[in-house]
Amino acid sequence: MLKLVKNSVLRVSRFFGYEIVPLREMKARDFALHLRAVLAYQNIDCILDVGANVGQYHDFLRDKVLYGGPIVSFEPVSRNIDRLRERARLDSAWHIEGYALGAAEGSLPLNVMVSDQFSSFLEPDNSRAPDIGELNVPRHVETVAVRTLDTVLPALRERLSFERPYLKLDTQGFDMEVLRGGSDSLSTVLALQTEASVIGIYKGMPTYMEMIRYLGERGFELSGLYPVARDSSLRLFEFDCVMIRADARRAHVGNGHGPQQLQDDGTSLTALMQEPQARG
Repeated sequence: MLKLVKNSVLRVSRFFGYEIVPLREMKARDFALHLRAVLAYQNIDCILDVGANVGQYHDFLRDKVLYGGPIVSFEPVSRNIDRLRERARLDSAWHIEGYALGAAEGSLPLNVMVSDQFSSFLEPDNSRAPDIGELNVPRHVETVAVRTLDTVLPALRERLSFERPYLKLDTQGFDMEVLRGGSDSLSTVLALQTEASVIGIYKGMPTYMEMIRYLGERGFELSGLYPVARDSSLRLFEFDCVMIRADARRAHVGNGHGPQQLQDDGTSLTALMQEPQARG
């Protein structure tokens, strides 16, 4: 009975142009709408998911962003690789690469944490983040293979026939090293997101200001900032930083393809970006 009432209310609200969204899904919905707009605007034809863990970003892309194209997920933790490959059997456009990306080819010891979403090549530093002190602690260390973006991207482009990739980085303090290993390839990336740190939880990790400055010097401009986590005092730990290539944006404008003229399922890019506020 409750499900019947719920479905009836949803149908009526959509008939009048509104959508009812549970509060727990509002943050993800805002990010999903913006990312859907970015992918459409830049005509993205492949997403590079660096730091896949067990496939959460894949699920977000498929279920929330409604992206149906190829996804290449990079993950070095052995038990996660097995799980990803098992899951990818149900999605022919999902490709699993069982290694890490970094600044140089080789192998490195990886700290696999109690909560393996925190696993990192860097040593944890919980002095400013006591809320996660029991989670961000090494359970064991694995020596994993490390490749560079410059080495693997040309082969992936040839195998999967994509031209306009989007780069997602979530490597627990190692994003800068991934970028340094892609100095030649980064110019072919049309947009990206990096998990930028406000309160560092690893020793030697770059700050959000350093990440934004580094990417700005390489031709990227800010497109969106989305909080990932706060502590019990409501301090922001980190946020997802979405950036687009400045020259790609100018090419759109120069060709007369401003945001108002690009459509995604009948909705303008500008409307997509305003939708969460307009329907809030």
